[in-house]
Amino acid sequence: MCIRDSLLGVILSFHYCIPLGALELQSPNQRLAIEIPRFSEAKISGYQISRDGQIVLTGKFNLLTSAHDNLFASAQFQEHLYHSIDTAYVQPGGKQNPIIDHYNALSIQLIHSNKKTPHLTIECRAYNDGIAFRYTIHKSPDNTELQKLTINNEATSFRPKGEITAWPLYLPNYTTSHEGKYEQSPFERLHQNSLIATPLLLEIKNGPAIAITEAALHGYPGMYLSASKDRASTVVTSNLSPLPDRPNEKAHVQLPFSTPWRVIMMADNAGSLLESNLVLNLNPASTIKDTSWLRFGKTTWNWWNGFYPEPVGFDIGANYATIKHYIDFCADHGIDFHAIDCADENLTWYQQSAPGFAPSPDADILKPRPEIEFFRALDYAKARKVGIRLWVHWEPLSSRLEDAFAQYAEWGVEGLMVDFLDRDDQEMIDWSEKVLKVAAEHHLRIQFHGAWKPTGRRRTYPNLVNHEGSLNLEYLKWSEDCTPEHNLIVPFTRMLAGPMDYHLGGFLNVLPDAFEARSAHPMVLGTRCHHLAMYVAYENAVPMVCDAPTAYINQPGFDFIQQVPTEWDETRFLAGEVSDFLVIARRKGQDWYIAAMTDSSKRSLKIPLNFLSQARYKATRWADHSPTTPSQLNKTSQILIPQQTLQIDLQSAGGQVLHLTPNPCLLYTSPSPRDRTRS
Repeated sequence: MCIRDSLLGVILSFHYCIPLGALELQSPNQRLAIEIPRFSEAKISGYQISRDGQIVLTGKFNLLTSAHDNLFASAQFQEHLYHSIDTAYVQPGGKQNPIIDHYNALSIQLIHSNKKTPHLTIECRAYNDGIAFRYTIHKSPDNTELQKLTINNEATSFRPKGEITAWPLYLPNYTTSHEGKYEQSPFERLHQNSLIATPLLLEIKNGPAIAITEAALHGYPGMYLSASKDRASTVVTSNLSPLPDRPNEKAHVQLPFSTPWRVIMMADNAGSLLESNLVLNLNPASTIKDTSWLRFGKTTWNWWNGFYPEPVGFDIGANYATIKHYIDFCADHGIDFHAIDCADENLTWYQQSAPGFAPSPDADILKPRPEIEFFRALDYAKARKVGIRLWVHWEPLSSRLEDAFAQYAEWGVEGLMVDFLDRDDQEMIDWSEKVLKVAAEHHLRIQFHGAWKPTGRRRTYPNLVNHEGSLNLEYLKWSEDCTPEHNLIVPFTRMLAGPMDYHLGGFLNVLPDAFEARSAHPMVLGTRCHHLAMYVAYENAVPMVCDAPTAYINQPGFDFIQQVPTEWDETRFLAGEVSDFLVIARRKGQDWYIAAMTDSSKRSLKIPLNFLSQARYKATRWADHSPTTPSQLNKTSQILIPQQTLQIDLQSAGGQVLHLTPNPCLLYTSPSPRDRTRS
């Protein structure tokens, strides 16, 4: 049967067929199942998903093409095949290592009576944490001229059962940065005919939490959802991002072709979905054999802080002294990278005639502005062992991709932030994959800003470190939108898709009544420990330390930022509710880090520590000092054992972080005579 070798990733699988009837596929733990009924004339058009024997979601398969309308309408069942996979792999920069990839699979072959119509395969996988399926369109053996196909839309439907709370992110159109505010809504009241971003989180009353998203997005447009009323109930339907200036054309595919996976993540509660690696598992394994060049860690940059005088003897701005100032700060405090993104608040680091960050026709991403003394800065960073990353707008990069990446690698640059993509149509998805492929050839790490949610491509391209795709702390430079409540929605929604860049590290912490949006030296809503907790709670292998260097020196809590890891061996959800609070634990080696965050409400939480494996730990705790001093904290130490319950008291808009280190040599000390109780 199936055997797992967690170190070598050995796969042994089996294949067999079951008797005719409704086709059912169960997860390895048998809690989840997808059933695909066969109707008259052996037609297959829909599915239903159950958990613990209860149907939680139904839907229809649907793929619309220019030549054949819905390919499933006339398709007939031909044969099916089951198999199972149980293996493991290591993911650089992940939230767990090794990652278990264990599922049962079902492939269903469909044919058409019109033999010139392409055949189809529905592939289904059942994991313990969700169900996924995708479509493969094959060449028609009787129509050799049909080598390509135009996809007009997909319209796969999802109809959950029960009383449901939804957390939609409505988007105005397909050309978007995906940076918006999530809403809380009864599922039946979702806005009809509006674009809804994925992942879409659904919490079923007295039932599981579900997240609908996609995985393995290659050569195809991104998936959105649209709500509508059908048979007096609400259904959400997949809707694909159109090609530029061609609203009715979603994709041109070369046959055979497989769509991305349509994913229904599932767990007892929304927080437990944070432990899932389902989206990652559904992607092809990487062909990059040597990943020793990949390096992860924290990064500074000066855009967040703005351009204003610091008490260091010069004005922060377009000069070598600024970059050197940041490099020294990184080298002196164990921060791995500095990002060179702009020469001034209104100038790119590379030469172009137009002000601002939008590219002009003469933008030259291989010519640094002379005033920043770029190559002198690179030499200084190398001498101080600080990696340099560059910001670049995608448009001037697109025409010079190969030359630029070869040159950046020769300069010694380690990574790039590629920004303002603001699309996920097929052309942009194809281009972004080319970016990752060429970057890997030149040992460059990539993060996409102004971009869609992740779909697990970093399994295939481990040099993809993160995506933005969320309204994040940069919005506090011009609004008050990034509230503590929002900070506690995004990990349960957007972050289910994968790593999330969030502009961490604001150290001017204020409560709502003192907040003022400003572009220079911006404030952040929430206490110091609320923001320290993000370094653990949010998945991100290259998080920012975005404030000015002088904002951190001798400041309470900066010692935690310096020591906290950015890649992990294990992740545990401990407690939480969407928009209210979150407690999460992550392990690196034998050390555990626990983070707690709350919204505007004070909370007292009791957290069992039975997930700990060692007998005794030394715990260092950073906790907010008082309700009226949001930038102050108390740092204490204590001994914790797995049999204990951890008491966590959170201030309004506050947080806590703990670092637990095994201490087997710390023996029990008997009390002194004066402490003993007299008998």
